[in-house]
Amino acid sequence: MPLQALRGTTDLLGDELARWGALEHTVRRLAQLYGYQELRTPVIEEVALFLRSIGETTDIIQKEMFQVRDRGDHEIVLRPEGTASVVRAYLEHNLHKTQGFTKLFYLGPMFRAERPQAGRLRQFHQYGVEAIGSSSPWVDVEAIVLCMKMLETCGVRGATLWLSSMGCRDDQRRSAEQLRQQLAPHETELCKECRARFEKNVFRILDCKHPSCQAIVAKAGLGKRSPFLLCEACQAHFAEVRRGLGVAQISFDDTQVFARGLDYYTRTVFEVRAKGLGAQDAVAAGGRYDHLVEELDGPSVGAVGFAAGIERVLLAAGEHKVGTALSTRRGVYLAVAQPTLTDKAFRLVQQLRERGVSAIMDYDGKSLKAQLREADKTECQFVAILGEAELKQGAVTLKDLGAGSQQTIAMDAFVEEMSKRVKTICHSLSPA
Repeated sequence: MPLQALRGTTDLLGDELARWGALEHTVRRLAQLYGYQELRTPVIEEVALFLRSIGETTDIIQKEMFQVRDRGDHEIVLRPEGTASVVRAYLEHNLHKTQGFTKLFYLGPMFRAERPQAGRLRQFHQYGVEAIGSSSPWVDVEAIVLCMKMLETCGVRGATLWLSSMGCRDDQRRSAEQLRQQLAPHETELCKECRARFEKNVFRILDCKHPSCQAIVAKAGLGKRSPFLLCEACQAHFAEVRRGLGVAQISFDDTQVFARGLDYYTRTVFEVRAKGLGAQDAVAAGGRYDHLVEELDGPSVGAVGFAAGIERVLLAAGEHKVGTALSTRRGVYLAVAQPTLTDKAFRLVQQLRERGVSAIMDYDGKSLKAQLREADKTECQFVAILGEAELKQGAVTLKDLGAGSQQTIAMDAFVEEMSKRVKTICHSLSPA
């Protein structure tokens, strides 16, 4: 009998490989359109990286990691997820010192020693994005918008966005204590795994698939309301995320009860559910992780990201075509003179992206001078300035950093004009 691929792995060839190539091409183009730079990390890492980042009580650590000792007696692991590796690389290469706010994306294989099934392999593949260095809820909004856009462009139809907030660390401690009190009368009835989770990771009990645990959660009425008690600041952050998604015209369901399973999540969390995947219907997921960089010996900075399983995306897409025709050039930096104009600026940025024009903006209320410096550092061709004066004129001030010129463009003609200019530049830079 000829040798075969290991159980839980698969070969790619022919038409299937072509679909993968189209998806990867689409992901790269959209990520670049939103101002993200590609990063590739090794598939092997030190075990300590994941013990410190995703938590010793998670299923990944306890049951699913491919862990070995090398000849030097170092404990190494095939990476089970991408965020921890990206943060490790962000710190190792001092991106927090040279770039400040950093937007990165990745594609590649991950490994988990779990029972293989459709859309759930031992070697699986993900694409993901990480925005590190900002606590603005608008960065959460942008990440979610990009997640949904990537899925739609890759052919996933009718996906549902579940949205919630896990609060800050203080909120999580208060919420965990309340949940333990509610579950305490039923602790001996929980499955073996959930009895272990009771003290160390009580929120995971809500996601347990064991019938006895599901019955306990239902009986206590815990499956109908969020277990997280949010402080005033976290309530305000979550309200702004919901408002921002409204501005972006992204529909969501914030009534579902769920908790992301990794220890590093704080505040905003989300999952995208798709049809055609059976019980394992989450096709993409992510959230905010405001303490992970600091816990890996870096500065205290906010961060948010998401990942999607490529196998699951293609299963959910079915026969729908994966689109690829997108612009690759980062063209426009939209500088906002007053934070009150963020809504208007975000709409313009989204309209530019919809036309295939790469556009980025500031979400942290930097001064106009600081935004202009950032635009120059990110090598954008154009800077569009939106302030109260421009708003009164119904216009946008446009600086061409390449030509060193400046002019005023009518607001209602701005998107069309920038689409033409960026495409002209891209055409002139293309090889003959």
